[in-house]
Order: sequence, then C-alpha cells, then structure tokens
Amino acid sequence: MTLHVQATTGCNLGCSYCYENPDRERKQEWVDRQYDLDEIFDRLNEFGHRYDEVPGLHGGEPLLMRTEDIEAIFEWVYERYDRGPAIQTNGTLIDDKHIELFRDYDVHVGVSCDGPAELNRERQAAGERETDRTNATDSMTGRTVDAIERMIEEGIPCSVITVVHETNAGTDERLEKLLDWIDWLCRNGVTGHYNPAIPYDDIQNDVSVGPERLKEVYLRTWEWMKAEPYRSWNPMEQMVDNLIGNGTGGCVNRRCDVFNTRDAKSIKGNGESSGCGKTWSAVGDGVPFLQGPTTDNEYEHSNERYDVLKNTPGPHGEETPDMGGCKGCTYWNVCQGGCPSAGINDDWRNRSIWCEAKYALYERIEHDIRAIFPNVTLVTDFPWDAELSRSDMRKHDWSGDFKPFSAVRPGTRGPSSASRAAADPAGPALDRVPNRVLPDRLRSQKSGQSTSTGWRTVTEFDTE
Repeated sequence: MTLHVQATTGCNLGCSYCYENPDRERKQEWVDRQYDLDEIFDRLNEFGHRYDEVPGLHGGEPLLMRTEDIEAIFEWVYERYDRGPAIQTNGTLIDDKHIELFRDYDVHVGVSCDGPAELNRERQAAGERETDRTNATDSMTGRTVDAIERMIEEGIPCSVITVVHETNAGTDERLEKLLDWIDWLCRNGVTGHYNPAIPYDDIQNDVSVGPERLKEVYLRTWEWMKAEPYRSWNPMEQMVDNLIGNGTGGCVNRRCDVFNTRDAKSIKGNGESSGCGKTWSAVGDGVPFLQGPTTDNEYEHSNERYDVLKNTPGPHGEETPDMGGCKGCTYWNVCQGGCPSAGINDDWRNRSIWCEAKYALYERIEHDIRAIFPNVTLVTDFPWDAELSRSDMRKHDWSGDFKPFSAVRPGTRGPSSASRAAADPAGPALDRVPNRVLPDRLRSQKSGQSTSTGWRTVTEFDTE
C-alpha cells in the first residue's frame, strides 16, 4: 500500500501508453502553478493521523517540482516517520542536487524505464517533431540509464518499473534483449517489476501485448529468473510469496475499490485527495477525479466488485459459460480478479484481461514449488473461497501465517520431511486458520478433513 504526493501531473515525456495522458501538461510555468505546498502539508498531516503508509513522490514527473519543495517534503517525511520516502521518476532530470537529496534523506528511487534505447521508444521525448523524435527519445533513455548507473555507484536504493508492450516484448528476440538488460540491473542489485500496458479504448491499443503473449513473457521470465540466484523480478517473486501465504504482494492481487483506491492513496497539488491514476482512465476520461476523504469517503469504501466476481462463472470453475467472473478459481485468494482498470471489455466489474497470463504463471510456480517440496502447504490447499487474503481478516489473533513449511522444518514433533510425512505437525490445513476466514459450509468440518472433501492435504503427497 502506498501514499503518493502527486503535486503535478505534468511530465517532460510523452509516453504512448500513458494512462494519465489526457491530463499531461509539459510547460514548467504551468507545473509551478499546479501545486500549493501549504495545502499539500495540511493533507499530509491529516493522512499521517489516519494511515500508516510512508508518503512518497509520484506524478506526473515529480522532479519537475522546484528542488527546494522536493527537499521540504523529503525532510518532513524523514523526520516524521524516521525513515526515507520514495519517489517514482523517469530519471531524465536527475542531477547532482537530486542525488544529494536521495542520499541525505534515504530515498528509495523508483525509475520508469522499459529497457535499453531500442526497446524504450514508447517512452517518447515530448514536444519533438516526428523526424527528430527517435533520436531525442534515445537521448532521454541515455539520461535515464546514466542516472541508474549513478545511483548504483552512490549506493542509493533503486528499482525499476518496466511496462510490457510490443516494442520491448512483442517478439522473442526483443524479450531476450530486455532480459539481458534486466540481468544487468539484477547483477547490480536493482530489482523491479513488469506492468503490462493496458489497452484502453483511446490509448495503448497499438502497443499493448495480448494475454497470450503476456503469458509467454511471464513464463519465459520465470524460467530465466530461476537460472541464476541473483535474479529477482516481479510479479514472479511476489507470486511465490503469495502462494506460501507470505502476504499478498502486488496491488493487482488485492481488493481495490476503483472509486476509492486504498493501495494508491494520493494527494493532489491543491491538497485534495485522489487515488490510483489507472482508475482515472478505467472509470473516467483520464483526468484525476477526487477520491477518499475529500469526497467524505474512506479508501476501499466498497467490496462489491469482489462479491460479484466470487459468484460469477469464469474459465477455471465448474460452472459455464464464462461470464467474466472468477467463481471456483483455485488462485482467487492470490489474484482477486486482478486490477479493475484492466477489466474485460473495458468494464472494471469484470476480471482482468490478464487472467490467462496470471493463471499460467501461478500454475507454473506452484508446480515448481511442489516439485522441490511436495510436502509444502500452499494457499491452494485451502478451499478457493476461504477469505485468506482479506486484510480485515488478518487481525491480532491471526497474522495470515498458515505454516507452509511446518512439515518440512527440523525439530518439529513427529515425522518431518520435504516429501514424506505421515502427518503434518501443524495439523490439517483448515485447523491452521480461524473460523471467520472460512465459508459457513466448512466451519463444522475442521479436523478430520480428507482428500475426499475437495481440497488437497499433505497425505495426498505421501509416497509410502
């Protein structure tokens, strides 16, 4: 969960796939007029009493702000939370002063970059004539990569968001070039993750890869990642954690009220509250609309989308026909239908268009985990409709830990093995979770569960 200070929606780039594109202004004088620091701090103080998240700078391009204002926000966050803020930037404007601020205030720098120059051309230089745009864009990419190298040298924590599209992953050759570049990042301690370009009605259609191609990209990247221990990339790594119950990483795998987005609360330049920029195009025209306290609502005001998805047939349950839902899907608890901004047929109420890719990746990762640890307990060992991922279900009496490796750990009572255990010392899967996360039909069945009830237990993997 994040809290963004979006002082400006202005940007010095003109990315072809930008979901905030209709609200982009690039003139510096307009950016300077767009935000009021006093109003921002008033809202920051209010949010500081209401929410736990540490604020960070987002955009637009936040480095278009006056440097002294950037420092004022960094200093406020550092002193109030006793830890550094974050910033998400395209990296083209980073200079010596910014490097100094990043170091002084322990800032984590997220950089948006889609690969080396020939793969990064959807992140176009703004305001250039068509004939000059490619050279100008490649020059901007050079600045971004130089900034990443500088931060590596300076020891500044850095990560990368890479948008997946036709230009950098549409063919196997392009994908291999992208993975070579990501390998360089990983060898230098820089992590990151993929964001697929969403094909909205009016933007991104020409550059967005389809679900089948995204599946190929995900599966190839997973195999690539396994080949070297230093390689780390998301959503692959998050999905491993999700399957073993180690939280639910990735906002696209959690519940999101598209009108009041909890996982991306934001403060606009005038101090008003909004939410994730993807929702601006999903349910609007790309221009920021008010969300949260400014509208007298709480973030994540409604869970209606998820109640509907759980009861609407989809491709991975027993009911037919597929009506855009998720009923019966074994990965429901670690997907939740995906980001509403990528709903099928541009309808946020449907599951994500990326279902095929996510399902295939979860399936492959689950297969690989079980191949190494057949006696592991994963989230898929529980009924698909148990509420294991609901944040309001994880309170002081249960952290969400269902002891995935309890049968494998040395020192446990009774037989313990990666692949052979007569019984798990933690007991049956259902006994490891409180009643309130289970559907009513299952609460009376705790203890004595067996494979005949329709979910997997450790006894299914016994070899003796």
